[in-house]
Amino acid sequence: MDFFRPVPEALFVTPRLDRTFRPEREPDPLLERLAMVVEESTLSLLDPERIQAMAKDMNVVKLERVHHMGLLVSSLVLSALERQSDTSGRWLDAQTVYNQIGGPRAGKTSFRNKTRQVVPVMREMLKRRMKELAQRTDDFELRGRLKAFSNVLIPDGCAFKLASVLSGYFPGTGNPAELKLHAVYCVKTGMAETTQSAGRVHDNDGFTPAIWERGALYIWDLGYNDTERTIDAIQAGAIPLQRLKSDANPVVVAWWDKQGIRHSVAYEDGKPMRLTEASQLDELAHGAFDLDVELRDARGRQQIARVVCIPFEGEDRYYLTALPRDIFTPFDVAELYRIRWEAELFFRNWHGALRMDDVHRLRHVDSVQAHVSASLLAAVLARDIHAGLARISMQSSTPHGTSAISP
Repeated sequence: MDFFRPVPEALFVTPRLDRTFRPEREPDPLLERLAMVVEESTLSLLDPERIQAMAKDMNVVKLERVHHMGLLVSSLVLSALERQSDTSGRWLDAQTVYNQIGGPRAGKTSFRNKTRQVVPVMREMLKRRMKELAQRTDDFELRGRLKAFSNVLIPDGCAFKLASVLSGYFPGTGNPAELKLHAVYCVKTGMAETTQSAGRVHDNDGFTPAIWERGALYIWDLGYNDTERTIDAIQAGAIPLQRLKSDANPVVVAWWDKQGIRHSVAYEDGKPMRLTEASQLDELAHGAFDLDVELRDARGRQQIARVVCIPFEGEDRYYLTALPRDIFTPFDVAELYRIRWEAELFFRNWHGALRMDDVHRLRHVDSVQAHVSASLLAAVLARDIHAGLARISMQSSTPHGTSAISP
């Protein structure tokens, strides 16, 4: 048999396609814009060559041998954004990223030693970016009744466990070693400025503003009750809002009814009445009420402030503030205080999403500083990307394809 004999053409049947091949998908403009936001935000903060030049200017880099400082800083920040349930350690993850983005191969010890050297560079990067954010506040515009304030600032503190060998550097309270970040979250920029201390330092001692921002609303919780600070803020033109501790008992000067009429408060013999007794008056015994109180500090200063009481889940909650009564009702005051939750979410993000809790693995004080600085820079990067995506969302939602915010 001749196996090479041509086969008749009739034996070949061209199959009929039920459907045509799927055409190549058109590029999605929205996806391209999203990718552009991520790229621009990342390069704006983590341009390796610019970071390398900064390191040279600061004399952190003297001889270029093995490591590229710009790539090293970038790897530290990017590793803070990695979410891994089973990690071999922050620095090993950072070194993996470092090799993936073009960093030269080097030993673990060499890499860790270099991470400790770049702390001044990362702190300078953070300082510059926070200054930029303070000058450019269009990303997170204050809306609604918050427009009445020049800013909204929320102090708070976060504590992180450390290896016990660092107890000499960072003595803790419930732990042998603990790092505390004292932060002031800015609603307008979506970021927080921080200072560091040992865990033993009370939150109240970590909030000492050198300059109060005039017209800004400062919201702090029970841990920051301090009459002298409150008087400082009011007399500097700032507007404090705080929860009062249960043992706070200022002198009550007057109470205000729902019609906005002021009624003086005092005993029959003219002696001043304090909050504990005034709250039992028939006129104030039921529901919310609004008071004028007199504050006095150890320096002999006196200041009239406002205390409102709002019943909540079976208990009375007292708020001390300087918010104007003609604009903000007692219930408005309580609602404004809830803005603190925004800062709580921000600080929780430090613990989890930015891997700040991994700091307990570290046993060298300079490694802790590098870890913290890289995580704070990662928070800035996440904030920038979020702001960029928010702008795209607003632009896409405007009618007729017009842009609500200029690019």
